[in-house]
Formats: sequence, structure tokens, C-alpha cells
Amino acid sequence: MAGMYIGLLVVLAIIAYLFIYVASKINSLESKARDKGSEIDGGLWDRGFQLGKIIEILDANGIDHGLESVDVNTFGLGMSPTLQAVNAEKTDQQDLKLRALIKENPEVAKLAQEEDMATHLKKFNMARIELAKAGKEYNQAVNSYNAYIVGFPASFMAAFHKKSSKSILGYYFKDLEN
Repeated sequence: MAGMYIGLLVVLAIIAYLFIYVASKINSLESKARDKGSEIDGGLWDRGFQLGKIIEILDANGIDHGLESVDVNTFGLGMSPTLQAVNAEKTDQQDLKLRALIKENPEVAKLAQEEDMATHLKKFNMARIELAKAGKEYNQAVNSYNAYIVGFPASFMAAFHKKSSKSILGYYFKDLEN
């Protein structure tokens, strides 16, 4: 009889360990995806802020540019991947216009060499590189999370904790240099 109780205790201990391990793994994968999503939010904010500074410089120099600033005040942590993709695309469209403006307008090209604008352009471009990297890492983290929560026994734990699959960032950061 004592052997049966010991066996039952061992089984319960294994189940408890498995429960804790799987719950912890789900939470850590979810946390990693959330952190990477925050990096995307930060990168979008950085790009929008730098674009606004570039537009201010162009305006201060009386240059007709046709660029539209993105409202970084609407950006926040925890944006959905859909909103992140929309904002990334809007900023990239302005980036393409800015690159064309620098190539086509000698006055803007000269201004782009000056320290203030050159600094903002560098930060604008670096933020895009970091944003693309964060987008790739976010998608990898989400794919790991989504793959884990569909397997056994994680699927039961995910359902128990009302966890569901997450959306990937559906924006492709293509090379704007060409």
C-alpha cells in the first residue's frame, strides 16, 4: 500500500514539474516576443522622430519637399504587428521620397552634407537597420512561441491560460538603396 502512495506522489510530482516547466516556457517565449515587439515600436518611433527633424531642417531652409511627417505621438508600446507594418511602410515611403529629393535637388544634397542634417539622416538610416533587425528577431520569436503552444502538452497549458498564437510582422524591409 505504501508503494502505491509513493508511486502516486512520484506521478503527481512529475505532473507538477511538467506543469511548471511548460507554463514557464510558454511565458518566457511570450515575453521574448513581446520584448522584440517593443524594439519594433522603439525603432518606428526613432525613425518617425528623425524624419520630423529632417523635415524641420528642410522647412527652416525654405525647401519645398513634399514629405509628410508621421505622428510619433500616436506610437506606443504594444502596437499590433499590423499597425507596426503600416507605420513602417509609411515611413519607408517617405524615406524613398527623401532619397529622391537628395539625388534630384542640389540644394538638398548640399544640406544633407551639413552636420545637423547629416546627423539626423544617419540616425534615420541606422534606426531603419535596427528596425529591420528587430522585425526579423520578432518574427523568429513569434514563430518559436506559436510552434511551441501547438505541441503537446503546451497546447493544453496554453488553452488553460487562454494563450493564443501571435501574428508576425508582415512587412518586408527591402533594400532602399536601389
